[in-house]
Amino acid sequence: SCGTLKYSASHNSSGNPLATLSLRHCAVKDDGIKTRRNETFHVFSIYRRERSGELNSPAQDDDEDNIVPLFRFSTPQLSLKTSWMSYLTEGIASFVEPPKKSRQKGTLAPIYFGGQVSPNMNMYAKVAEKPKAAHSKSKSLNGFQPSRPMHRNASVSFLSEGGGNQNYRGLLNLAGIILVVSNFRLVYETMKKHGVLITIPDKEEFLAAPLQDFPAHTGTLLLNVFVICGLLIEKSLAKGRLGERLGLLLHLLNAHLALIVPGVIVWVFKPTPFSSAGLLMCGTILWMKLISYFHANSDYRTSSLSNMASPLVSDLDREEENRRYPENVTLGNMYYFWFAPTLTYQIAFPKSKHGIRVTYIFGLLLRMSITAALIVFLVKQTIFPTVDKLVGSIQSGKLDPIEAAESLVKLAIPNTYVWLLVFYFYFHLFMNLLAEILCFGDRVFYKDWWNCTEIGSYWRLWNLPVHMWMVRHLYMPSIRAHVPPMFANLIVFLFSAVLHEYLISVPFHMVRLWSFLGMMGQVPLVFLTKYLDRKFKGSSVGNIIFWLTFCVLGQPCAILLYSIDYAQLQAG
Repeated sequence: SCGTLKYSASHNSSGNPLATLSLRHCAVKDDGIKTRRNETFHVFSIYRRERSGELNSPAQDDDEDNIVPLFRFSTPQLSLKTSWMSYLTEGIASFVEPPKKSRQKGTLAPIYFGGQVSPNMNMYAKVAEKPKAAHSKSKSLNGFQPSRPMHRNASVSFLSEGGGNQNYRGLLNLAGIILVVSNFRLVYETMKKHGVLITIPDKEEFLAAPLQDFPAHTGTLLLNVFVICGLLIEKSLAKGRLGERLGLLLHLLNAHLALIVPGVIVWVFKPTPFSSAGLLMCGTILWMKLISYFHANSDYRTSSLSNMASPLVSDLDREEENRRYPENVTLGNMYYFWFAPTLTYQIAFPKSKHGIRVTYIFGLLLRMSITAALIVFLVKQTIFPTVDKLVGSIQSGKLDPIEAAESLVKLAIPNTYVWLLVFYFYFHLFMNLLAEILCFGDRVFYKDWWNCTEIGSYWRLWNLPVHMWMVRHLYMPSIRAHVPPMFANLIVFLFSAVLHEYLISVPFHMVRLWSFLGMMGQVPLVFLTKYLDRKFKGSSVGNIIFWLTFCVLGQPCAILLYSIDYAQLQAG
């Protein structure tokens, strides 16, 4: 049977086998030939690999001295031996699941840095280097003659196409070492030139910070009002106390106030930019959730087919499996959705079966602390000095194009690090922390956007909660309104550009449209990279364009432009 060897007394035996051997973690060894009474026998054996070699390496590399055969077989026919070795190799390979070669649309094909497993003779069969006596286990010095052939078959170089399974783990380690050393030198030179720029706030600053940020904190608490109002409006609709049109208008008014009121608080009371950005982010997230809440519940209320937890949703709690509208319109359900790491509402969400893991939460908090410290360190030690120098040159009238280009290049690397760290902090650590506390089951908050070969794939993969919200509540309603798909995509980009500009300009009390123009400038790149991905399938052209536009040109340029404008605003 597949993956199992059964040994019987004879071919005609119908009883229980004398022995049964699972072929998991085994390999086949070619033991050469042996001669008995002027008759030649072809010998092969089966052995375990746990002690003789690495399971992910070819069996040919196993240490000869550590091989202890489990079974040894002999036959006078070479063809029979070859067939048996082939059958046994296939049985051993049946335990191994080949790596999946599928990829996300618009992303690079995977590269395997570990031992790529594939069912072939080289992986599970150890072929004898020359015919030798089957009983000879020790290596004979006389067996390696000067005339021994060193070149036995035609084969390509290891790095050539068709060179077999290529493992680049060593080169990856080298790249990591070079990256650490080179960037340690960069940070060291910055600290040597500017000193340690991270300071601990004194007593006066520490006491003044809560007062300055008090409007932002009270604004965050004020968001609870819009949550409760959204629930009350939906309850009135569920009980028939409000008409559909009036209920829609009240929901829209409540949701838009959740977006506008934080902006007014920031613009009038002027908290610190960091607290202002936090309040605007919370208000924007709540606005998107309120839109999804009344849009989904409207569908539940008017459609008899979707007013129950969908059978497509698995891993539900038992009390939620048969939940119907309006059973979901409760205070607990509303607040669960507000804090859940998602922007799209549904009657019931998948739940994790393992419950809350305290050690996992402490691990996330520890990683969040380390990541936040790295972000602060990189921003203050590498980004701020470059920006301050450039702003000083502008204010003194000594800026030239070469210095501006040099500042752009200096910002590219630390900005990329900060961007990746912020992504890791928020989309992986923070959202997994919320999911763990709330037992939220679906934790696919992003996919492999770093492999994207077209700009459109990046926006679909790097922020799945926003992408799903855009598809459900903006793109598909536009399509249902008979808007052509191309214009529907433009509407999505326009909407995203406006939100980005709102979240950046308002905390700094200036509207410069750099973020808006940067977002809309990606629309031509979407079509360009999509064309290149189709024309040069499997190439990295689109991926290189993505990294250049985001890390070398786009974000560093935006940092410089906003920093210059903010410095001029503060000086004027």
